[in-house]
Amino acid sequence: MNNFPVLNNESIQLCEDEYKLATNFGDNVLMELAGSACAKEILKFCGPFDDDHLVIFAGPGKNGGDGIVTAYFLAGHAKKITLCMPVASNLSYVNENIERIKKFCANVEFSTDVVEGDIYVDAIFGTGFSKKSDGVFEKFIKFINQQANTVISIDVPSGVDADGEISSNFDAVMPDLTLAIGCLKPLHQHAKVEEICGDIVYLDIGLPFTILQNHAASQKIAC
Repeated sequence: MNNFPVLNNESIQLCEDEYKLATNFGDNVLMELAGSACAKEILKFCGPFDDDHLVIFAGPGKNGGDGIVTAYFLAGHAKKITLCMPVASNLSYVNENIERIKKFCANVEFSTDVVEGDIYVDAIFGTGFSKKSDGVFEKFIKFINQQANTVISIDVPSGVDADGEISSNFDAVMPDLTLAIGCLKPLHQHAKVEEICGDIVYLDIGLPFTILQNHAASQKIAC
């Protein structure tokens, strides 16, 4: 785990911008790569699903977008998937993926409220989260933490700052597994990481290691 580059929020954005400039890719491509990698790891961790009902909690931002793409790639492996989205996204490529699911995935349904299931995927907040969760999202986080079944967080548990600033009274998802997308974040090296993130799996989505290393070195975080 320690051999993978560790990038803070600012460096992650710079790294992705450099990669998109070099490849002419957009955020939609990175989201596709992330969602595909998450689906494969979720299948490995708790598949085959057989009659399991997967519930994916998706926020309106990029992390929620990753969860939506994950649902698309898992649709062929699950009897039923529910995407719980209390707030609509204003990102065009996220909404395009929602329409793709509605068109091709008859076993995926949508809800604006919490739904009980057999496996839960947390894609509410990602690395951009830096404030206390409130309102409907606080309700979602509390609901997830009350469940006894498997919980998997995409990138970082929702409600936690990816840069590793942890409050003693934080309201955050407490997953069994966290999927670190593209690189590790300072949170993933926190002294209480097992308590906060559960197990951690690093997902390579194709970001060049040299670019990751360069941005990790520029922020003076050892790789």
